[in-house]
Amino acid sequence: MQIKIDSDALMTDLANLAKIGRGADGGITRRALSAEDRDARDYVIARMRWVGLQVRHDEVGNVRARRADDWGNTNPSVMTGSHLDSVPSGGRLDGPLGVVGAVAALDALGRAKVACKRPLEVVIFVGEEGSRFPRGTIGSAAISGFRSVAEIYALIDPEGVSFASALKTYADRGQPMEARVETGSIYAFVELHVEQGGVLEAARVPIGVVTAIAGLVQRQVTFIGVANHAGATPMAIRKDALTRAAEWVLAIEQAAHKIGSGVVATVGQFEVFPGGKNIIPGRVEAICDLRAPTKELLDAVDKEVMATLAASKRDIAVDERLLQRVEPGPMHERAMTAIERTSSSAGLKSQRMLSGAIHDALHIAEIAPSSMIFVPSIGGKSHCPDEDTAPEHLVQGCEVLARTLADLANS
Repeated sequence: MQIKIDSDALMTDLANLAKIGRGADGGITRRALSAEDRDARDYVIARMRWVGLQVRHDEVGNVRARRADDWGNTNPSVMTGSHLDSVPSGGRLDGPLGVVGAVAALDALGRAKVACKRPLEVVIFVGEEGSRFPRGTIGSAAISGFRSVAEIYALIDPEGVSFASALKTYADRGQPMEARVETGSIYAFVELHVEQGGVLEAARVPIGVVTAIAGLVQRQVTFIGVANHAGATPMAIRKDALTRAAEWVLAIEQAAHKIGSGVVATVGQFEVFPGGKNIIPGRVEAICDLRAPTKELLDAVDKEVMATLAASKRDIAVDERLLQRVEPGPMHERAMTAIERTSSSAGLKSQRMLSGAIHDALHIAEIAPSSMIFVPSIGGKSHCPDEDTAPEHLVQGCEVLARTLADLANS
């Protein structure tokens, strides 16, 4: 099978998308259902139509595209895709590669006149990053049935705007498809993505085959002390919320080191109030992010983190709430071996690996055999303006995706 990715079109698409939502620091900010997210989606929809795909949308804003004849094919589909929304000041490849790479893959298969007995489908998942609404992987959660459409519509952003209200400004036209798909209607799902770490680069391996996606627990914690004068309040009678919060942050780090086995723990949001340089902090609000490759390890680190909230002798009140928990997701041998097989046929070395980051493939794996194709990240950097991957690795990832889709569609 001779597959040739249109590398010029691929690089142009990635470059054009990188202009949408770019800030002064070079980072990309596209919050879910924002004007920037809509513009990126509309650009890709135009590209989908250019290569001969017929585009539809569902009731939560996911975009789904197939060749025109494939919409009438009742066989279980082979699905691929990713997202276009970003973290604040994020990278240009996280998400977009899996979308325009999927379009490039279907374009290459079409030009090679590769016939497929199962329909091929590209999806743009809405709201993967969770940078606007209080959860991520929104679109894939709707497709898998992990979250109901009603639950998703009720999500509220920090400005008080509901998902349902924001969706009205997204300018989807026509009757939407039902978001949830039935188990068995997807034969396999494969997502192309940059690794977001340094494993492949260090090993000098161009293709990663994802075996599992780590689970996630996020908790919001508020520490409530007493704000007071920094100079006039003796140390013995202070109720400093920040010192208590600092103990907790360090305890989280120690818990991850103690448990090991791929467990990671982060406090990525941390706000001090009232925030004056000469005022004892009266309140601290923080969010912790805990990840682990198995349910048992995720339970263990979450238990440790919760125990630290009760362990301090400081007289500081603590209010805690669970933001979200996503269970770890093992990938499927059907999809993994197909990626390995087609990597070999393309003359590319591959290796199996864990994904520490959450991806839409996690939810699709609940209803269909799934895996991911990783390509190396330069310096292991992601979620930042320096995120990058060598052009040859981008093209190789798209070629392996195209070959994998054809393999699964005809197996």
